Amino acid sequence: MSERNSLYINVQIKKEKLEEFFRAKPHLADMADDWKQWWDSREMYNKEALIAIPSYQSETNRAVLDELLRDEYFGAMEQYDAENLLWTFAALNFSENYYEILPLLAFLKQLAEYTEGGFSIIYDWMWGGDTVMAFVEFRQGKASLKAVSASSQLAPGLIEKADKNLEDFAEILAGKRAD
Repeated sequence: MSERNSLYINVQIKKEKLEEFFRAKPHLADMADDWKQWWDSREMYNKEALIAIPSYQSETNRAVLDELLRDEYFGAMEQYDAENLLWTFAALNFSENYYEILPLLAFLKQLAEYTEGGFSIIYDWMWGGDTVMAFVEFRQGKASLKAVSASSQLAPGLIEKADKNLEDFAEILAGKRAD
């Protein structure tokens, strides 16, 4: 079994907009240029051409997240900081498979329409490596999927922020399981 990468989402979003996003149904992503550039930059075995982006089949975006939160294996957690209008979601054991993360990336593209800014990253936090499966930057209601493959390619401070929050979440989750 290969090592799963962690998912970290941190976006600036008004509470009403977040609730609106949660109520929306997942939809298909457009095959924008950033999808192709990102896919072409990935190194994987048995790589096929990226023809379509699958989406989650859940009734709502909230249902997608609830499924991750219910399954203890994912080690998922979320929080909303009302003072700073920041929503953070993380799954410590998310995925090691590029084909599995495609619906999540479509989900993030949809989330962007409701946000004011932020980022999301799928990377090998738990294993202490430098590998980035996917990095999405949110800006002005749009999500840009970047062809980044190593954390050293990211702006200073982003990995440190993600690392710190994932560490905090892991400690909270460990405390809940110990109770």
